[in-house]
Amino acid sequence: MPAAPGAAEALLVVLRWLHALAAIAFLGWSGVLWLDGGLPLSSQRFKEVTELTLLVFLASGAILTFDRLSHGAGGTYAAILAAKVLLGAIAYQFAFLWRRRGLKVGAPDGRTVLISGAGAVLLAAVLKGVFESGVRSDF
Repeated sequence: MPAAPGAAEALLVVLRWLHALAAIAFLGWSGVLWLDGGLPLSSQRFKEVTELTLLVFLASGAILTFDRLSHGAGGTYAAILAAKVLLGAIAYQFAFLWRRRGLKVGAPDGRTVLISGAGAVLLAAVLKGVFESGVRSDF
């Protein structure tokens, strides 16, 4: 028996919420560590938060992307999504690099994490607007 349309939409709402919570946790931890440093356990805890949020992003993002692209999101949406994914990948690459280098307060790696992560969040808001306005483009 197929799921009711209301159940599918509820699942998508939960996935969007988890995706947003992952962004909050990842960027929040990154910001606190970049500004203030942390306790001796910060490196291990940052690793755990980074890995968990990455898994949440990958799982929820794949499903949310499939949903949007299967509902007619066009080339403009796909291009902005590609830029968002690229910024997210940069943020995570530099987060892992920053951790290996000791999570120094004010480090350039941490700054790159915060800037690229914030850019990805900005593009998420743009994507919502593009999808909802029905902008379609043929790339």
